[in-house]
Amino acid sequence: MRNRSQPGEESGAVLVLALVFMIVTALVLLAVVNLSGSDLRNTSNLLNQQSLEYRSSGAMQVAIQTVRYTSSPFTTAGSCFSSTSGVQIGTSSPAVYVDCAGVPHSQLPADTGVSREINFYACGTSPTGCTSSNYTIWATVDFVDGPTCSTGSIGACGTTESIKSWLVHNASS
Repeated sequence: MRNRSQPGEESGAVLVLALVFMIVTALVLLAVVNLSGSDLRNTSNLLNQQSLEYRSSGAMQVAIQTVRYTSSPFTTAGSCFSSTSGVQIGTSSPAVYVDCAGVPHSQLPADTGVSREINFYACGTSPTGCTSSNYTIWATVDFVDGPTCSTGSIGACGTTESIKSWLVHNASS
């Protein structure tokens, strides 16, 4: 003979509790997976921005040293190099472009011995897109040239270099 359930018995309550536990656990796991996905995307974006900043810094150092030992005042804005191919830091990284613009001699600080003041703009966009409004790094560098600095006299140009400012901005590719 079968036993009949009596009123007030809790034989189905375990099933309901297990179902509620499974739903709550699924919702918590869904939230954790969603947060970890966002964190992975943020980490990837941060690494890309950091890579562009590091490559721009390296390209900026190359450009400063290239300009240092030349006699050019870079009075017209343009590429610091003879070509506009940019500077590639690393074999698998995209090129970084550095443009130069000289400050007119009449605007140089007086009584400091500064011969040239050059603004360098590094960016990862295009060979002609680096300006004071679109840059990853903007450096202003003062150079003191020797008295015999001219085209072809490498040792007399750029005897002293002083970085006046170094600004990092807009590090996104």
